[in-house]
This record gives sequence, C-alpha cells and structure tokens, in this order.
Amino acid sequence: MTFDDIIAALSKEMGAEIETEGGFCAIRTSGVAENGVTILMQPLEGQGEMLTTADLGEMPPESLERLYRMMLEANDLFRDTGGATLSISPDTGHVRLQRHDPFDALAEKGPANALMDFANVAETWAGLVRDYRDAPQESAAEETDFVIGQSNFFGFQV
Repeated sequence: MTFDDIIAALSKEMGAEIETEGGFCAIRTSGVAENGVTILMQPLEGQGEMLTTADLGEMPPESLERLYRMMLEANDLFRDTGGATLSISPDTGHVRLQRHDPFDALAEKGPANALMDFANVAETWAGLVRDYRDAPQESAAEETDFVIGQSNFFGFQV
C-alpha cells in the first residue's frame, strides 16, 4: 500500500477526484468551524505512513495557561484527540492537530472513515480554540469529553 493507493481509495470512497500536488493533498472541511479546517495529508517517506495535519488557528490572547492545560490533558493517552496530538506550531504559533498512521491501518479502517474521524476532532478543537474564553471549569475533561465518540459527518471540499 502506498500514499497514492490511499488517496485513490479515498477518492473512490468520497466520490470525488482528490489530487496530490507536490507530494501532498489538501482537503477543506465545511463543518462547524467557521470557514472550515484545511486538512493536509502527506506520506512520511520511507516509513509507510501518512501524516495528517490541520491548522486550528491562532492561540487566543487570554488565559493561555488554562488552554495549554486543556490541550495537555486532551493529549494524555490521546483521550480527547482521537489518537492525534495537539501542539503549537513553532513557525506560526497556531494550534495544530497531527496524526500519523501506517498505510495498512488506513486501508483496513477505510481512508474516508479515518479522515472523518480526524476531521471531527479538528473541527471540534478549531471551534474550541476560536471561541475560547476563560470559564470556571477545573479540567479540560469537562470541556472536551464531547470530542471522542462524536460521529458527525463533515462535508469536504476537494
């Protein structure tokens, strides 16, 4: 299984032609997050894996300690990230969601299912980061328990 095989299967499952350009492809969600979220997919050369990333937007200027804590708690055992990792991009300062999966695991799960799972988490966190305001909750779990287990379908623009 190769990256091109995964993209071909994804195209077939979604019923749309998805093109790769420069070794990666981009798909934009049209779900809940304002203006959607762009999801980038690219092969990790020589590793038989695909890296999937999404820029979730700028960090809000207030209460960063609390948001950092929420992100770290969500990353703990991938509890509220669907197996992905939240981070801050050193280049942009934006919140980023990223995940890498072996091609064989993607083929087994179904590339569209894997993409929808990632998109659900990305959309949820993008909305949380965008709308973040200081609130009295003591734990990220109170704010992010809804992330995992959601099976919403987000539309995509390819």
